[in-house]
This record gives sequence, structure tokens and C-alpha cells, in this order.
Amino acid sequence: MISGQTRIFGLVGHPVRRSLSPAMHTTLFARLGLDAVYVAFDVNPEHAERVADALRTLDIVGVNLTVPFKERVLPHLDHVTMAAREAGAVNVVINVDGHLTGYNTDGAGLIAALADEHAWTSEGRRCCVLGAGGAGRAIAAALGVGGAAEVLLFNRTVSRAERACAQLAEHTGRAVFHPRSLSPEVFAAAASGAELVVNALGGGAEAAVRALPIDGLPPHAVWVDTNYWMPEPPQLADCAARGLRTSTGLGMLVHQGALSFELFTGHPVDPAELRAVAEASR
Repeated sequence: MISGQTRIFGLVGHPVRRSLSPAMHTTLFARLGLDAVYVAFDVNPEHAERVADALRTLDIVGVNLTVPFKERVLPHLDHVTMAAREAGAVNVVINVDGHLTGYNTDGAGLIAALADEHAWTSEGRRCCVLGAGGAGRAIAAALGVGGAAEVLLFNRTVSRAERACAQLAEHTGRAVFHPRSLSPEVFAAAASGAELVVNALGGGAEAAVRALPIDGLPPHAVWVDTNYWMPEPPQLADCAARGLRTSTGLGMLVHQGALSFELFTGHPVDPAELRAVAEASR
């Protein structure tokens, strides 16, 4: 039952119809007997600067954020954590009496998923991240904090990758960050030493990712696509056919979702429980 005491949480993004987050969080609220709901807010990106004020005005307790709001809401928050500052983006905002704090659980979610699915750690590794947006920067930051030796950040607009790498270098461990053009020739030059490739580009970039040559990737490499909602993420099946380890992005969703839920409610969640909910909702 929804009452005047029901706490409201949600997802702010565009589009959001395919998201599994409402089902995951609402199921957990019910299991824990919490008087709360989680709804999807499909917000026109032109109104991104109004999101923070809307959370305060409507007393929405917490939200997850997707593209393009992860970066654009940042200047309107009262406080951001170090992980969010490193990434230059937030994917969780908590509202306490109108004071908004931004967090980023994307990078930590990916690291936990890699450890869970492949017993993989970033210590001393050479990693390639496709996309210099909020998710890509968060993932690059987490890899650097985890001890990666080198992180190559590929983007269609190289200047954006350059700015991201400069920011990451200021905040993140001993890793070396290199901006790269998202082109087949540039990727081919980096592939032979890549131990991890993460596609953090959103919908619309499939053709660019599909054009990247994967033949040069070493047999122990891992390929991750963060777009869990895609039925056939570009290159994922081809990498698996070559014997590479792959991840669909569902693991990242589950682990970052578990971290988000704990921030929302104070209740720790077993990621395996959350994965079962997510898989049942697909």
C-alpha cells in the first residue's frame, strides 16, 4: 500500500523504459517490508539543470541517474564523494532534508562484477575503456584506483577523452591514462596488450564498436559490454566465439544496484539475490 508516509526513490534518465532498476528495487523494498517505491522518471535532457531542484521540491529521497544526467546534475549538488569527483559524474543522489549528496557506484560495480564472474582484478593490468562519458570515466577511475598500470580511454571526440584523462590523472592512483581515438586503426594498435576492454558507449555507437578489430586481443582478455539491455551487444558474441571471457553488463548493474540500495536504505544486499530479481524481470 502506498500512503502519505511512503518514501519515493527513482531513476532519472532518457530513455528509461528498458531499465531493470524499478523491478529490482521495488522487489527488495517489499521483501524487507519497507514503505517505499521506486519509479522511472523519463526526463527530457533539456531539463537536466532542474533535476536537483525537483528532488528537493518533491522530497524524493534518492535516485539513480543515467545518461546524460550523470554529468549535468553534478554542479547542482551540495556535496559529492571522492569516487564521484574522480569520475566527474554521479549515478546516485541522496536527499537528506534538501541537502543533496552525489555518489558514483558504477566503477565499483564493474570491479565487483569482474571479480565475481572472472576472478579478475585490475592490479598491474592494461585496460581499454570505450567511451569518455560518465560511465566510462567512472570505470576508468575505478580501474586506476584498483591498481591498473595503464588505462586507454577511447572516444569518438578525442578532445573529450583528453579532458577526461587529465582529470583522472589528478585524482586516481598511479595508473597512466591515455586518450585515444575510437577508430579501428588506433584500437588495433592497442589490442595486442589489452587485458580488459569495456564498452561504456551507449546506444547509437554499435556500428563504431562493431568496426573495431578484435583479432589482436590476447586469449586471456575480458570483453565487457555495459549495455545489458541490448539483445546482441556488438562484438560480444564474436569475442566469446574466439574463446575470450565476456560479460553482458548485467553483473555491473547488479553490483552497482546493490551498492545503490544500501545507500538508499542502509540495508546491505546480497548481489546474488539482486541478480535473481533482475534475471526474472528481463
